[in-house]
Amino acid sequence: MPTYNHLSYFREEIDNRRRSKTPPRFAKQDDLVGHGQKLNAYFAKAVSVAKQQVKSSSDSPYVLKLQYDGAMTFDNLKAHGLEFISQESNQVCIVFATEQGLATFQDHIEKLGFSDKSFTYKQILEAIETIENWNCEDRKSWAIKNYGLPTEEFFQLDVELWPIDVMNHPSRLKLCGNFEKWLESNNIKKIDRINLDSLLMFRIEINFSQVDLILNHCDVRYVDLLPATGINFPQLNRDITELPHYIPSPPPHSSKICILDSGINTNHPLLRSSIAESQSFINGEDEFDDVGHGTAVAGIALYGDVENCDSSNYWNPEVWIYNGKIMRKCPFTGNAIYDSGTLEKTLSDAVEYFYGQGCRIFNLSIGNLNSPYDGKHVKGLAYIIDVLARKFNVLFVVSTGNFHGSDDPAVPTESWRDEYPDYLLNQASTLIDPAPALNALTVGSIAKHNATFDSQRYSEIHQLSPASENQPSPFTRHGPSVKGALKPELVAAGGNLASPMRHEGNQWKSDMRGLGVLTLNNKFQGNTLFKEICGTSFSAPYISHLAGRLLNIYPDASANTLRALLVNHSFMNNAVSETFPDAMKTAYKENKETYNREIARDVAGYGCVSESDLFKSSDHCVVLMSEEVIENDTCQFFELPLPPDFLRSKRSTRELTVTLAHSPAVRTTRIDYTATQIYYRLVKGLSLEEVQKSFDHKNQKEQKSRNDDSTNNREISAQLRSKGTVQSSRWKFKQLNPKYKWFVVVTRQDREWIHQDVKDNEKYSLVITVSDRENEHAKLFTEIKNLVDQKVKVREEIRQRA
Repeated sequence: MPTYNHLSYFREEIDNRRRSKTPPRFAKQDDLVGHGQKLNAYFAKAVSVAKQQVKSSSDSPYVLKLQYDGAMTFDNLKAHGLEFISQESNQVCIVFATEQGLATFQDHIEKLGFSDKSFTYKQILEAIETIENWNCEDRKSWAIKNYGLPTEEFFQLDVELWPIDVMNHPSRLKLCGNFEKWLESNNIKKIDRINLDSLLMFRIEINFSQVDLILNHCDVRYVDLLPATGINFPQLNRDITELPHYIPSPPPHSSKICILDSGINTNHPLLRSSIAESQSFINGEDEFDDVGHGTAVAGIALYGDVENCDSSNYWNPEVWIYNGKIMRKCPFTGNAIYDSGTLEKTLSDAVEYFYGQGCRIFNLSIGNLNSPYDGKHVKGLAYIIDVLARKFNVLFVVSTGNFHGSDDPAVPTESWRDEYPDYLLNQASTLIDPAPALNALTVGSIAKHNATFDSQRYSEIHQLSPASENQPSPFTRHGPSVKGALKPELVAAGGNLASPMRHEGNQWKSDMRGLGVLTLNNKFQGNTLFKEICGTSFSAPYISHLAGRLLNIYPDASANTLRALLVNHSFMNNAVSETFPDAMKTAYKENKETYNREIARDVAGYGCVSESDLFKSSDHCVVLMSEEVIENDTCQFFELPLPPDFLRSKRSTRELTVTLAHSPAVRTTRIDYTATQIYYRLVKGLSLEEVQKSFDHKNQKEQKSRNDDSTNNREISAQLRSKGTVQSSRWKFKQLNPKYKWFVVVTRQDREWIHQDVKDNEKYSLVITVSDRENEHAKLFTEIKNLVDQKVKVREEIRQRA
């Protein structure tokens, strides 16, 4: 069957003003005097505690925690003497106040119900339910609450300060200077500092007697243990009898994938012809891999399915590998660990360096076990990745992290096999940093094999795997991410584990041979060029490999387009969906915390990438790509070039898959996190004019707003997909009405809060796949291309006449 490069497409030259939403609900108090008295009591107690907290200087502001009901206009808090700093949950925000600000706030509270005309924004005071303090327990991270503090005489901690203003603002610089002077005066050693718009973090060395000073410091937002990678794997080797005498280098202009990991042993026979440049970002260490993790990741990023290459003994590198060492070997465990410098800064330096070398794809198969996502703020590495992805227009591919079980509470209670798949959705197995990053692709793991070598050789039942082929790996972690965004977006082969059947204990046995992913061994001697390994770390580079091959064919594609293409061609396989019993699916949908969510989507996102139509279109499947910009509060329209043969009324299965991706500016102090929302709807109509009226602000009183059409044919709801920054759904049709045209309508809506990095024209990518596989005589590509060419010709004629 002939194949063709995917088609570029464009939107209609018409924009609508977005329809406005229902105004927010503000709380209303019946007894203003009583409400003011209640707030005054809370205020007095909170101020008393705030004045006892540690300060860097005498003019450091006081920190208060406000719990509120209904809507809250944060920017207008300053009318009452308060400065908004952070939204910590849906109904909790943090504010700063000077002595003058406290006086103004107290004055307004006392006037409630007596003299309402003397100040504005009374509804803010009516919304406040309680006034409290950001206290010692609030500042403790998940890791400190669960693991406690280190027991050494001196130990290091990461301390995050409230990120007031932006990184180079005089107030921010003054805050940094005062805090560093305070550290010095209290004999606390500063190891490192990172200062970004929405993240201000210090790494410090401290002793146990000084911990209370930090935990009660008014400038401190969070205190955390140092990141722990959780990378732990055996060196399992597989022999090979021969390799081709010559492994070619990739073509000179091939895409460049940067592996940010524990380094790479670049002299490996299967790697050395494809290594472009190496750089260590670990002080005092070379760029080579003492651990083996980075080399194993690089092998999959370069070759994709190494097991398939091995079986055919065909090795054809198609991408260049760049090696950035950001982790080193732990002298005690032998595992990869982060350097003593702040990892966020190391990552920023590495990305900036390799971006300068032309790298567009970055693989990060790392995860911080000490930082599971709590459903609230994105912070740490995830925030850095979101900022860098937008700044440099690069694609980050990250792993969900591995779940090794939990002791408190016990998960699984007794058996990895018997309790599968329950623990896949346990609170203990949520995503870990940096997996929640919204501007990256996050990848989970599915099993490729389910029989160990022993099981294949002996008839006795010694070991059994929890997961069957293509089911979620027992160690993969689950989403969602911010505000319910689907994470992970994709899954790929990462291995399985086996539970011993003949003795108790040892339930986590990742070293049972035959269940993992084949890749390259950093300690190759003689025939030990390969090893077998398990983990989500080895699912992610497979997606990086596919992205690199895409970029070879479409070198001008943006990171948004790469994300959209990969997700557009992903499918939820039956093995993943059938992993979860119907009763479990129903209970999950009806649970208050996961209401209306699909259990398989929170584990596997959009599913596995199908390579069949990923790279090229055909006569049965055509991919349309568009990169556009959009202003705030507008709608844009794409009329799909569907030929009459596709729109035929005769019964047969046809598909439309629509995927949108954008990379918004982000802020860690907001629960919403993203500054801009861009989303789409798929609708039908007799004409563009008819559809346009349904989305026009001028007509919102006369015509109802439109949701997706053909919702019964759709895989993922508009509400669910729109929570993420890469949004996809597939429509399957048995019968179509030829008189209707189909349109994709894209809408932009910015948050009420302002982010300085938001642009007047925000970029996004749209990818649409049109499939007609049951039509053996289909000429879909030629027909769609003709329609696109006709439209281009008409548009050009109109421009010339103008």
